[in-house]
Amino acid sequence: MNLITISIDSRYVSVPQNTTVLEAARQIGIIIPTLCHVDGKPSDTPCNLCVVEVEGQSNFMQSCVTPVQKGMVVITHSDALSKHRQHLLSKLAKTHFGDCKAPCNLTCPGQINVQGYIAHVAKGQYEEALRLIMERNPMPFSVGRVCPRFCETRCRRILVDEPVSINHLKRFVADWCMTHEIDLKITKDKPTGKRVAIIGGGPAGLTAAYFLTRKGHEVTIFEAAPKLGGALRYGFLEYRIPREVLDYEINTILRLGISVKLSQKWGRDFNIQSLKEQGYDAVFIASGAGIDNSLDIPGGIGPHVYTAMNYLRKVAEGKKTDIGKRVAVIGGNNIAMEVARTLLRQDVDEVTVVYPRARLEMTAHQRNIKEAENEGIQFLLMASPYEIIQRENKRSRLELKLIRMKLGKQNSKGKREPEPIPGTSNILQVDSIIASLGQSAVSGNFEGGDIEESIELSPRETINSNTRTSQTNIDGIFAGGDAVSGPKSVIQAVVSARRAATNIHAYIMGEDKEPADSRFNFTRGKTFDDVDFKNFSDIKITLRERMPTRPPEICNKDFDEVKLGFTEKMARREADRCLSCGCTAFDRCDLKKMLIEHTININKTGMGITPIYGKDYSHPAFIIDRDKCIYCRRCERSCEYDALELGIESMDGAGQITGLTINFKDNCVSCGACIDSCSTGALNKKAQTIPIQAEAVREVRTTCPYCGAGCQMLLRVKGNTIIEVNSEKDLAPNYGALCVKGRLAHEFVQHKERLKKPLIRKNGILVEVGWDEALEYTAKRFFDLKAMYGADSIAAFSCARATNEENYLMQKFMRTSIGTNNIDHCARL
Repeated sequence: MNLITISIDSRYVSVPQNTTVLEAARQIGIIIPTLCHVDGKPSDTPCNLCVVEVEGQSNFMQSCVTPVQKGMVVITHSDALSKHRQHLLSKLAKTHFGDCKAPCNLTCPGQINVQGYIAHVAKGQYEEALRLIMERNPMPFSVGRVCPRFCETRCRRILVDEPVSINHLKRFVADWCMTHEIDLKITKDKPTGKRVAIIGGGPAGLTAAYFLTRKGHEVTIFEAAPKLGGALRYGFLEYRIPREVLDYEINTILRLGISVKLSQKWGRDFNIQSLKEQGYDAVFIASGAGIDNSLDIPGGIGPHVYTAMNYLRKVAEGKKTDIGKRVAVIGGNNIAMEVARTLLRQDVDEVTVVYPRARLEMTAHQRNIKEAENEGIQFLLMASPYEIIQRENKRSRLELKLIRMKLGKQNSKGKREPEPIPGTSNILQVDSIIASLGQSAVSGNFEGGDIEESIELSPRETINSNTRTSQTNIDGIFAGGDAVSGPKSVIQAVVSARRAATNIHAYIMGEDKEPADSRFNFTRGKTFDDVDFKNFSDIKITLRERMPTRPPEICNKDFDEVKLGFTEKMARREADRCLSCGCTAFDRCDLKKMLIEHTININKTGMGITPIYGKDYSHPAFIIDRDKCIYCRRCERSCEYDALELGIESMDGAGQITGLTINFKDNCVSCGACIDSCSTGALNKKAQTIPIQAEAVREVRTTCPYCGAGCQMLLRVKGNTIIEVNSEKDLAPNYGALCVKGRLAHEFVQHKERLKKPLIRKNGILVEVGWDEALEYTAKRFFDLKAMYGADSIAAFSCARATNEENYLMQKFMRTSIGTNNIDHCARL
């Protein structure tokens, strides 16, 4: 064989004659970009991305069709080539229309694969849905009950009828797995020998402990309270988060092997220096923001005047409080709503929330305000307290002096601050006052030692930490959650702690931090106003499922949970409402990968803004989305049966096409080779509804179970669920080919009615038994039949799924052990 030696990017390679430059480059690991190439089948409408510079040639050369020549010197990457490829890719992106990630995924602070877990729910794969959630949020029980639901605010379903009840679905899968005692078998990396101390056992501390333990580190939580949970236990009462649910959630995290030291107050029982002396390699401060801001008016500190978190903690600990029958709550934040609703459950007759702005300007979520109002809370708005007077009399214990407020002129930031209206004072007769005016992480400075005193604080009395590294001004000391941000939602504390855990891992292991997920995203519209209503032309109106809730006039009398949760049928129906906005080909889209690699900003260069064709569901196994097609025609040239044809009406000088058609002929066998070769998400499998984004996917090589041909397949598995089936081109006997059953019919594995254990009929009822009993029963029946009627009364029929080895074993068993030739196989391979 004559070999020709050429230089590619200053590296030499010897290849046979007639080898293309593209093939030669691949042999030495040099990747030349291409969107249209199919081995052995050149395109008559090439993408021209694979062009290279060849010494002595004035023009770029197509590497996919240019054969090697002796002494050839090839350059695959240069400024000129980059500009050429950027121009072509930008042109392709202008007509590509769709969403890479669903808006709900992008809006979720935790960047959870929302579309993915909803798709799992729709398929009844609740365990896998919870696994997917817990890859980024280890506290789905709590978040599923108290999350502000940022994701639902951007749900495109709202343009049809109502947004999907995403958070209720998160709660459903968590509660379902708890009820069915599902062990998720959460994996951990091998022990690293590194130790991390976490100060605070609230949502941030527990989250950091979860992710650091999964990385193989030894983690200890130091908690000042007698129980873990932080704000989840002492800020949300049982009508929001039942204690048995919270305890189950915490224990799920602790089962990873996390050490806990309770009733350990920072500054009294330990300090950062003592933690260092104990051998901890890093410290994470997750102490929260539990110090209430006081009511700074005359009489603001005195008998029967409480602060919000102090009051909620007493109630959570079961301590009695002499509140009286009429109480005023000062403040309009979420904690104020929790206080007000808790007061009703303590037999307070009249609860009034006082706030100096209008209802829409209250910092509490409007959903929380509405629920409080439904339970009987009164609101006195555009009013502010200016004095509290102690009056122990029959009518009340306190007089709360108020003044009416109005909004003043806009300040430099465009905000209108409330101003008092002279001569509009009023008096509210109450027995107690609870102030909810925000919280801080520390009052003054941390106490406990020199290190504590040197920790930098913000003007809001929270910890200053680097937003990129989560590290404080002291090496090896990290901070996150409310201790840094001030009071935020639980999911925001979880996100902050997860980011900190990633940074801590990189720090103690001396590694570079894992790169952040790319924010690159095609979108059908960044805002609702940008979304074309043609997207929803075939969507029928289906209102969302209503959360079963105890009536307000009943639930405000006790601390039993108010919202009762979805039933399984309700969850499945709600999950079916999801529009599946994000691309299910997210992880295999070559166009997206190349646009990212060539640093193209599609927000500037342009992308498709309106659907032209719409989705085609006419094929029994595939979905055709021509709005995503870039006319690379790889699918057409990959089909071994000539069962697929693409056509266009016209193509202009810039390469833009019109009148695209994608037609499957009657001889299509649904092998899926066209989908595997698609460079975008223009072709997808109907069975694959779960997008794979940043999650880890295992690849398991196995033999197809559907017949005895022995075709090799590659299962893509997440957790315990097969997401899709692929094949490898270099493995015999199928060399990448799979039939429709091998490629698409794998969902029987997850079917609820699939038999996983042997059954024996006893007293007319099929019951599960062990394999030994089943085999013994079968052997006895064979023996009895042979003894009573002879060997030829028995026949064996092998199914098409049996392998050649199983067929051989079956016929040997029948001929030697039973003594008959009554054997057959439906496939006759």
